[in-house]
Amino acid sequence: MFEIPLMLTGLLAIGIPIAIHLLHRQKTTPINWGAMMFLQASDVLKKKRRNIDHWLLLLLRIAMLLLLVLLLAWPILPAGAVKQFAGGSSADVVIVLDHSISSGILDGRRTVFAHEIALAKRITDTLRHEDTLSIVIAGHRPYSLTTFPVAVSDTAAVQSKLLAPLNELPMGMAGASMPAAIQQARRVARRGALFEKIIFVVSDQRVVSWLPRHAALWKAAYGGKAAEKNLAVFDLPVLPQSAVSDIAIGPLHIQPAFPGVGRRVNVLFSISNSGPLPVQSIPIDLLYDGSPMDHLMIPRLQAGRSTTGIMHLRIASAGSHWITVRTGIQDALAADNQSTAVIQAWKHIPVLIIDSQLGSVGTFRASRFLKAALQPSTSLHLGLAQPVVMSVSGARHADLSKYQVVIVNDPATLPAGLISRLHGFARSGKGVWFILGRNTNSTFVNSQLSSGGFDLGTLGTVQSAGKHPPVIVIRDAGNPLLRPLQELHRNAIVDVTLLKWHSLIPANVREKVLLATSDGAPLMLSQNVGNAGGQVVTWTTGADGHWNDWPLEAGSFLPLVNQIVYELAMGSKRLTDRHYLNPGEPIVWTGADKPAIQSVAVLDPHGLIHAVTPQLITGGQYLVTWNHTGLPGLYTMSFKPNQSRADVYFNVNIDRTQLNPSLLSPADMKWLTGQGYIRRQIKTDEIAQALGTVSRSLSLWPILAILLLLMLLLEALQCRKMSQLTRAADLAATELPAMSLL
Repeated sequence: MFEIPLMLTGLLAIGIPIAIHLLHRQKTTPINWGAMMFLQASDVLKKKRRNIDHWLLLLLRIAMLLLLVLLLAWPILPAGAVKQFAGGSSADVVIVLDHSISSGILDGRRTVFAHEIALAKRITDTLRHEDTLSIVIAGHRPYSLTTFPVAVSDTAAVQSKLLAPLNELPMGMAGASMPAAIQQARRVARRGALFEKIIFVVSDQRVVSWLPRHAALWKAAYGGKAAEKNLAVFDLPVLPQSAVSDIAIGPLHIQPAFPGVGRRVNVLFSISNSGPLPVQSIPIDLLYDGSPMDHLMIPRLQAGRSTTGIMHLRIASAGSHWITVRTGIQDALAADNQSTAVIQAWKHIPVLIIDSQLGSVGTFRASRFLKAALQPSTSLHLGLAQPVVMSVSGARHADLSKYQVVIVNDPATLPAGLISRLHGFARSGKGVWFILGRNTNSTFVNSQLSSGGFDLGTLGTVQSAGKHPPVIVIRDAGNPLLRPLQELHRNAIVDVTLLKWHSLIPANVREKVLLATSDGAPLMLSQNVGNAGGQVVTWTTGADGHWNDWPLEAGSFLPLVNQIVYELAMGSKRLTDRHYLNPGEPIVWTGADKPAIQSVAVLDPHGLIHAVTPQLITGGQYLVTWNHTGLPGLYTMSFKPNQSRADVYFNVNIDRTQLNPSLLSPADMKWLTGQGYIRRQIKTDEIAQALGTVSRSLSLWPILAILLLLMLLLEALQCRKMSQLTRAADLAATELPAMSLL
């Protein structure tokens, strides 16, 4: 049998030396001449011998081509033909160790991964002197401890390069893919010089790691074809029997969502006990940038139960910060004993309010409620915004780059240049809020704003409520602009008397209606502008108290106004500065191009530093991206020069689906073995047997290679012999005329 039977088509090349031999045969024509009597009969015998040499050379060359084709086809003698050779065949052995998050579960006094290391050492002790050994770590990205297999006979190398590093590996924090790990193991095994390949997969049998019945992944692991006949993959399970309960802290929720400097922040969390026993006296600590800030004790948590807690802190400075809630209790799994969140603290949010007042002389009465709602306050949720009110004429030459949000409050008209600059302001990733009130007309919205790039929709007539004012209905409860209303658990704002509003037909499907009247008339809309995260919010009723009593009577006005400003201020950072990521999601950061950045470094949870090149993009901003976030934990982005910008933090969450306790079922294992991906599942005492019963076949490649080398040597000797005979014949021919003259 042959491993690569396609190569047998090369047998057609055997005809090449035959054709050359036939084409170059010497054709002789007999000529009778008088001197023939003087030639000795031995010359005829020499000629016959030269013909025999030619045929031998032809046969050698045909045999060499035949051997070369067989070598390329890789011939193997099956088990029944070579019983006397099979039992002692050596192999390239690869051990795959499961280093997923579940490998950190305590099983007695040791973790599952510690048991896996013990099994790896036992396999090593069972290997034969001629075998080689490699170890592949199956983590969020499988890798081999060595580039090439290590000879088992080199005990020092096995200890220093393979076994010793296992004890230095940190706790697994991410998921693992056994198909990907086996693919890596096959890649390493192919670098070995031995014919037989054996892979031992040592794992805790979690379904989320093995991914049974995912045919595409398993086919990719074997290169899209069946497993090689000289490869055997054995499953060696480690099944923990822990009687220790597991305490897990869930994701953190920060209130308010936009914390400010010096203001109180509430950190809400959940804590659960997956069992099997109740847990007493659970200590909980709150860390702010690594420093302890708060502490509480949960007296008792029953098995299978969860509870919530709240802790408090105050933000010391603006910028990026990380908050961790953790417990120091020793339980079944340490990886889920803490939860981290990253927050962006604001010192203030500069807001420009363009009042409907045309000139600078006046009291800006239309904007008094907006300004009061945004004024600094000691409230937990308010006070970050710093509003500046300008008239239409004053805003004509205002420097918009100083502000994060611009509120256009019910003007009858705006200069075309100002509208154009506002549109550029939104496209750069900032926020614009249009409030349409009693001064707004259809020409301003349908013509002026539309010509300047703002497509708010088609403005119609002013609608009046009559005797029965409509209820304001929440149309998109999940939108972050309406977060204060979500916290109030409302689906309608029932305590507002709505008297008048503009009828507005939305411009396109991208424009979302967030609030509407009970009969569907839009009252609050939002749409994205450009690709940098800019957003435009539109109100179709005024905020000056003339068309409704929202500012005076409703407790939702103040938090809603501030929430809209906060969301609009996020702008491009909503798309880029995502500090709470899932494994594999990229880190993205944007910032102004001044001060200049020389270099950027990312510190990962393992303490490794990675250099990242910042890019300058349109809009006068830097863009920094980092894609290698498969490992959960805290990532720190730092800049040089150091004094230019503070560090920015990003947290990658644990993928809690990887904690699914479901194990491989007999049906799953039957599928894996039936497809040929796993030879069989073995026990610890079957390791030696698995090593001795891999293939029981013998590769003829070395034997044929030696024969080919011998034939090359014979061919060279034969060519030399024939060359000498030909030279002797030529010399004899040159002496023949002289003999005839005698």
